Amino acid sequence: CINPPRDDCNFYRTCLEAYFHCGPTGYPLAFGYKICTRFQERRALLSARGREWMVDTMECLQRALVPEAASGVPTCTELKDLAFRTHAGCYVSNGVCTLGVRDWLVIAEIIGIETFIGDVGIIRQVLETGEKCAEFYGWLEAGGLWSGRYEQIRELDLFHSVCDIY
Repeated sequence: CINPPRDDCNFYRTCLEAYFHCGPTGYPLAFGYKICTRFQERRALLSARGREWMVDTMECLQRALVPEAASGVPTCTELKDLAFRTHAGCYVSNGVCTLGVRDWLVIAEIIGIETFIGDVGIIRQVLETGEKCAEFYGWLEAGGLWSGRYEQIRELDLFHSVCDIY
């Protein structure tokens, strides 16, 4: 439990749930494991960069919870709150802001609209991720990194035509 393997979702069941016993509606099973396995099952929908982001982000999210899994200090509610506080940082630090629109739409589809409804913690993490991406693009603009680099940025797959998605 102190070294979750890459590209594996069992940390949520065998470490967090086994230790905290949050039940089928608690964060480890109802969100962590469920969303992690959805990403694994649908990875083929993501671009190569999107798949790399997925694996790196899975690892980041799990490693952020290792101290809690080892200490067992928080309650299930505190564990969920802590986990959600790590999401935006893991998404952004692993490059979600530089993924193409197609990958963003696939990520939203994988997570599922039903996941967003009725949970303020999830909505908060989406807004925080958007805010961090806006800061990233502002930093690029302020540093003049956009100037004369359209083709290079385009190669990063930042701009997919929404029409190409269908």
